[in-house]
Amino acid sequence: MKKRLLSLAGVFYLYMTQKKVITELKKIETTSKKGFILEALLANYHLNVDLLKLIYTRSALSESANDKKIKAIITELAVEIDKNTKLKTVIAKKNLKIVKVWASKMDVFFKELKHKHPENTKSLFTETQKIFAVLNISAHKIFSA
Repeated sequence: MKKRLLSLAGVFYLYMTQKKVITELKKIETTSKKGFILEALLANYHLNVDLLKLIYTRSALSESANDKKIKAIITELAVEIDKNTKLKTVIAKKNLKIVKVWASKMDVFFKELKHKHPENTKSLFTETQKIFAVLNISAHKIFSA
């Protein structure tokens, strides 16, 4: 049963719809309003990762992005943007650079989280929301196509 749930979670981004994005966003908003910023940050991080994987799979680079790390996905998208003009209309290269910087900050955050409670949780949460806005615009372009 647990293996089945993990496989369903891994396939979430393949069948992502605007409605699913909105419901996840509502969950994030309620947890942040209740004062659980760390939980909201983690949920928003996973939503951003799912949106990145959606953009990656729809760009026809690969059938699956399950086994790829975020930084690898971002670098492959950056290379493909130079070649594919259709992908350039979905996500701009400058937006992808912003996402890459955010992913690096999140890596540092997770390493810090292993040892102590990081102090920059709230600022990182606001930055994660801005990254969500960028990725949501790109996902909306995919959904409307």
